[in-house]
Amino acid sequence: MLTTGLATVALGVLALAPRLPRLARRYDAAALAPIDGTPAEAADSPLRHRLDAWVAKGAGHGATLLPWSQPAVPTPLAIAFTPASHARAVHHFGYRLAGYHQLTRRSRVGGIIYRLGVQLRPLAWFLPRRADEPWDDAWLARADEARLDALSRWLPRRPTLIVLEGEAADSAGRVAQALAHAAQHGDQPVRLLVLGKRPADTPSGVPLTPL
Repeated sequence: MLTTGLATVALGVLALAPRLPRLARRYDAAALAPIDGTPAEAADSPLRHRLDAWVAKGAGHGATLLPWSQPAVPTPLAIAFTPASHARAVHHFGYRLAGYHQLTRRSRVGGIIYRLGVQLRPLAWFLPRRADEPWDDAWLARADEARLDALSRWLPRRPTLIVLEGEAADSAGRVAQALAHAAQHGDQPVRLLVLGKRPADTPSGVPLTPL
């Protein structure tokens, strides 16, 4: 009985071993900058539904058959643009997509448990991504050379929404080109949303959607 128990534990450790490095991944503050501030409550809107559909399309379900496999991501990178006047609605959408609202409605202990569950999620390689599972987020107002260099080396640790506004929106083409590394070598969907006009010089073959 003891031998069987030890064998079971050993198999469990071997199964989890390929996933353990994922637990060490952290939010890359050189490449990304989180959404700042709690948005005011916003009414349900057609834009929110379009955003929901856009981020989910081609994102894959996140599950794999084997712990060392990478999840299939049919569309690793997608780009969309919407008028800058929609910034408030996009802020509200991104805030909820990242799960910040889950923390504000919980107690301190509940928030810690929630964060712990999110951090340990990579160990459950066999479970499909839940609809309310939080994404990583970024809201960039500038995309200087240091940021672009960091983005060109960045790999997503989980599904990620990057929003560009102001000067960063004017550099959307360069940001999209910098994300080619993440699209080719990452195993999580990345969605780039531009608050402004249609971006120019986006990578060929990357879906570009007006919202």
